[in-house]
Amino acid sequence: MKIENKQQYGAIDIMKFLCSLLIVAAHYVTENAEGRINRLLEYSASLYIIVVPFFFCCSGFLLFKKIFSDSQDGGKRVISYCKHLMIMYGVWSVIYLSFKITEWIKFGASSENVIKYLINSIFYSTYKTIWFLPALCVGTVIAYFLIKHIGLNKTLAVAGIFYLIGALGVSYSFIPEKSEILSDLLSKYDYVFVSTRNGVFNAFPFIAMGAFIAERRNSRNGKPAGDLVLCLVFGVMFVAEAFLLKFKFSAQNANTLIMLLPFTYYFVSLCLDIKLASGKWLLWMRKMSTAVFLCQRIFLSAIPAVWPDGMIASVLKGNPYSGIVVIMVMVLVLSSLLVFVSQKNKMFSVLC
Repeated sequence: MKIENKQQYGAIDIMKFLCSLLIVAAHYVTENAEGRINRLLEYSASLYIIVVPFFFCCSGFLLFKKIFSDSQDGGKRVISYCKHLMIMYGVWSVIYLSFKITEWIKFGASSENVIKYLINSIFYSTYKTIWFLPALCVGTVIAYFLIKHIGLNKTLAVAGIFYLIGALGVSYSFIPEKSEILSDLLSKYDYVFVSTRNGVFNAFPFIAMGAFIAERRNSRNGKPAGDLVLCLVFGVMFVAEAFLLKFKFSAQNANTLIMLLPFTYYFVSLCLDIKLASGKWLLWMRKMSTAVFLCQRIFLSAIPAVWPDGMIASVLKGNPYSGIVVIMVMVLVLSSLLVFVSQKNKMFSVLC
């Protein structure tokens, strides 16, 4: 099947950049300013749950748009894509591991903590947040394999079932916890795999959705008004779902909401409806979104863990309003530097 000619999706680039800033702000608030900041701002920061699904879905759309429109073997394109992701993941793992080792040398670490870290590194991620990269790789492979062998529609059905299973392990974990057998099974699963919010149960469903959007936009033009209305409707519904889970069922985590599925579909579709002129500033935003997403943990947790009495740790513990500004500026400065270096030397292109 032939899909539209190569073009830039400027609204996607802009939204990814804004989303990357949102997730930095949200991580700061939830980890350092909870209860110390205006309640409305605290709740607003919770909207960061849209970011990872949006990133997964956009990645699925962009990759499968190329696969569907190219005569080249899709398997080769997937292998090349995943190779790039894993090299990037490896580089960032080394960066964060250096902080982790420094922390262990400076403050010591029990053998149990080291073993748990190694297990997490093998089955989940070497560090917080960058789990996105191996999850994207795993989800992409599953989506491509199923689409190739059972077709797109059946793959979407499987993806929906997988997402529901993943939701039972995170936002809806109170359901299996009512059963001693399921609760024990979930506990054992989480010990090894950390969370069902991973490549299998989280990335794969949204990547499959992105592939569906890529295929469907070949047969129809976007309908901005309809996508906007449905985006708003499902946005209200996922917020209501989050409040219900939090205050009615005391859910600890609202990252895997059911209504995030239709919301993400119409959110990505709406961004694709918006046509913007191409420009270098869009490429800059695209790279910045990746750099911000991957480097934020240096300031939010890596450096403070090694120097708990240092300047950055003091910023995190200090006034939450000025703190979030300072952290954001630090992340943006480092990200800008990474983008600049990556454009000057291909060796550093894996950083963002």
